[in-house]
This record gives sequence, C-alpha cells and structure tokens, in this order.
Amino acid sequence: MLPRIGRHTGDWRARLIDISPPISESTPVWPGDTAFTRAVTSDLGGSDAVTINRITTTPHIGAHADAPAHTRVEGATIGSVPLEPYLGEALVVDMTVVDMTRVDGAASIRPVEETVERLGGHLPQRLILRTYPQYPREWDNDFAGVSPELTHWFADRGGVLIGIDGASFDPMDSKTMDGHHAASDRGVAILEGLCLDDVDEGYYELIALPLKFLDLDASPVRAVLRTLPSSLSTPTHAGEESS
Repeated sequence: MLPRIGRHTGDWRARLIDISPPISESTPVWPGDTAFTRAVTSDLGGSDAVTINRITTTPHIGAHADAPAHTRVEGATIGSVPLEPYLGEALVVDMTVVDMTRVDGAASIRPVEETVERLGGHLPQRLILRTYPQYPREWDNDFAGVSPELTHWFADRGGVLIGIDGASFDPMDSKTMDGHHAASDRGVAILEGLCLDDVDEGYYELIALPLKFLDLDASPVRAVLRTLPSSLSTPTHAGEESS
C-alpha cells in the first residue's frame, strides 16, 4: 500500500494567513510609478484553446521585496539575493496596540523591545511591523518607514529581514533613502506593503519568496504567515535559530 501523503493523525495543523493585498487595476502604486494593467491576448471565451493575459506593472506593487539594486547602482538584483531571509520564524509587532492609531514617523526600537519582553524575551531573525490599524486601500502619503536605528539594532542581534505594512522603508519625501541604505549596509532583507489586518502580535513562520527576476530591483511576493504550535510560540529551543 502506498503511504498516505500529509501529516500524521493527531499532528497539530497550521493555519495560513495571507498578508498579501490583492492586485488589480485599482491597486495603488507610488505616484508616478507604473500602475497595474492587463490585456487578454488569448481568450477561451472566443475561439482560443487557452486564456492568456498580458500584464504591465511595477515590481513594487502590493506586497513586495526590495533588492539592494533599488537604491544602489552596484547593488544586488532581486534575482541574485539569498532566499533564506524570506522563509522562517518571524515576530509580528503591532505598533498601533497602545491607542490604535497609525504610527507617526518611522518605526523605532522601543515598541519592538517592549513586545519582545512581553512575549518572553525571544527575538527571531525576522521582524514584521504593523503600523496601520487597517491597511489603506488608497495611496497614503504619510506611511511610516523604518528608522535606520531600528535596522542596525536588529542586525546587531542577528536579524536578517524586516517587513512593514507601509509603502516604503523611507518617508515619501526622502532624498537620501537612509532606511534602505541601512538595510543594505547590514544585509537585512526588505519587505514592504504587507496587509496585516488579520494578524495578532506573536510568532509565526514567514513565507514570502521573491520571483527570480535576474535584472530587477524588486519583486512582488505572495506573503503568508503560518501559525506555530504553542510549543514553538515561546523562546526557541536549543538548535533553533535565535539571536
């Protein structure tokens, strides 16, 4: 008899939480960037054997990963970055938890420290920051970025990825892109545009692999959080990654 595919009976079953906003013609993009459009080039509704769409858009649409090439001439493109940062244990920090208002200014160290302490002192290598009580459905000029100080603090503790629900690591009017450069300097991967409306603070497994665009500066991702059993939602055991 062939073995049954799947988990053993009685094993804990994970729940997947999709943190990718939907992508369509109505998806907001950075002002002046390329909005999403599509055209049907082959149509089952007509006489064609298959349906095929052609799409045009920016690689920075929806949930996406920035590569160092986004802000550095000689930076690595998204097709050449290591994949390990985009897959593994992550801590979601809700920075709106105090008064349920969006973060004013760049996300900083203190709320992360307070959350880590409240949850038992464990800081994984991936950090997901919620700065909106509800994900914006239209373009917002006043999104919160990530302070360079937070990125350096996190990298000093072994951090490899920071994700945020805002549109960028840097304020919209930034000319120096300090948040992006801090991440590149420290080898910290960037995720932006995550939808965290249905996510509670705590520990999850992050799955958010970028596509292998060899020459591009970013890639959309289908970002997902997988819930962990309670035994893994506490400080890591020996042999697991920690910082």
